[in-house]
Amino acid sequence: MSLLDALNEVKKSGFDPKKGKEYNAFENIPAGTYKVSLDGVTHNATNDRDFLMLSFLVIEGKYEGKTESVFPTLAQVTSTGKAMPQFVIARSISMLQVIGEMVDTPIPDSDFDHDSETDAYEDLKDTLTPAKGKVLMMTIKETPNKKDPDHPYRNYEFSRAEQPKKLEVDGKQDPFAGNTGSNIEITDDMLPFDK
Repeated sequence: MSLLDALNEVKKSGFDPKKGKEYNAFENIPAGTYKVSLDGVTHNATNDRDFLMLSFLVIEGKYEGKTESVFPTLAQVTSTGKAMPQFVIARSISMLQVIGEMVDTPIPDSDFDHDSETDAYEDLKDTLTPAKGKVLMMTIKETPNKKDPDHPYRNYEFSRAEQPKKLEVDGKQDPFAGNTGSNIEITDDMLPFDK
């Protein structure tokens, strides 16, 4: 990325230096519906808690190139040590299953058949990783957060999107598809070396 590319990204974001607030590349994309691709599936740990992170890359429109990360939790206890409400875990499971269906990668029940979320996250990562690059629609809705009004809750809905067509030659993707240059046919007689 050149400096001009970075400048164009800043301008495209609606940044206004007169407002006194610097550009934030990690600022959330606004609520709305976006065509995205499943960009990443990772299982990591921070401190003594592990988590599953799904990243979605916006592939069309004003926010093209921006990402949204979703962290469905299967943790049995909260960070304060209290039991995680069952509806929270159930909601995460249903979200994961919907995402799997929308990218034609159904999540088997066995991915959730574990005593700890660590093993479940690992299975889910393995199941969803082959779907990276698949396209789906993501709708973000925000609801008020009474404890932190500046950071509303973000809720997600996912639906199917038509997958881009891949051009193939002899069963392999053609990297030059659509970029033929000209219609001139080159024969052996035109080559600069002896036969």
